[in-house]
Amino acid sequence: MENFDGIVSLLIACIELLFIINLLIFAEKNPVNKLVLGTISLLFGYQFLEFLICFVGLKQQIVIYLAFFDITLLPPLGLYTVLKYSDKLKSYHKYIFIPALFFIVYYPFVLDKFAVTKCTVLYVSYHYPLGPFYATFYYLPIIGSMIMLNKKWGSETDKKIKALTRTYLFGYLFTFLPSMIIAIFFPVFVTAVESLLCKMAFIFALFLTLFVLKNNSKHLENKNV
Repeated sequence: MENFDGIVSLLIACIELLFIINLLIFAEKNPVNKLVLGTISLLFGYQFLEFLICFVGLKQQIVIYLAFFDITLLPPLGLYTVLKYSDKLKSYHKYIFIPALFFIVYYPFVLDKFAVTKCTVLYVSYHYPLGPFYATFYYLPIIGSMIMLNKKWGSETDKKIKALTRTYLFGYLFTFLPSMIIAIFFPVFVTAVESLLCKMAFIFALFLTLFVLKNNSKHLENKNV
């Protein structure tokens, strides 16, 4: 088989699926862990859809939309989870999903403007409406999550919770900071930033898996997080 475009996406999807199965079997099913498991599941879903788009050749607009539907939920879900973990979640925080819902509802009306402009072994480039607006929405919750986790890490006195928070924070830092730097200094990758982020998010999924395995009452001596 000569075409290997999208094959890396399949590899990452398979590894993330193994993470999910492992966590379903071994991790404690507390509210934070369930939310993190949802994040890893979305990461798996996007990689599998990217495989279908590039390797299988399913480049129809509806398939591209499904991929965007998936990754659009990632930043607000991540922020919501961090708020929950930090014990700062309020009832009004559900509104952080409103921008995501806007794009999810709006994009079906402009499906004809969706297109895959380039498929490679490592990433996919897309054309889609409201690119700068979408990018702003995408990064703000991620930046907010990193700031909140950094504050919790700095203020925490319990050594085990501090170490747990560090794992969570490092997952964000090692994933998204390099991606942001690439997007800023290599403009050619701007149209592929979502794809590159989700490739880098394999690191995120790994750190999240470690976080969930350690985020249990036995490890934390019955402390609620």
